[in-house]
Amino acid sequence: MSDLPISDLTTSTIYQALQGLTAQQNAISQNVANLDTPGYTAQNVSFQQSLASAVAQGNPSAMQMTLVPSAAPRNQAGNNVNLATETVDAEKTSLAYQTMVQAMNAKMQLLSTAVTGQP
Repeated sequence: MSDLPISDLTTSTIYQALQGLTAQQNAISQNVANLDTPGYTAQNVSFQQSLASAVAQGNPSAMQMTLVPSAAPRNQAGNNVNLATETVDAEKTSLAYQTMVQAMNAKMQLLSTAVTGQP
């Protein structure tokens, strides 16, 4: 299913979501870094639909990430990075990442309780 030492559908799904969110954070960072680069096209990472489909098939590791060019309008320099949009996207991605980390921690706590018998 994946390269995790303890792997089930939930753990694999969380792991794949974290991979997608990491790629999304990287794309946002690149977009912001190129805010003033003439002709630069902002990029977005698409993975949520693919992850949902892979989970429905019982194989989260089949998730595919796609780098998608932004269709946002371009400024006079031909650049289409919008700092406000990137800031909002960065915050959403950060919150989603934190949620996935909390979910993974909760899963590990359940496993620990099952093994030790103590909460």
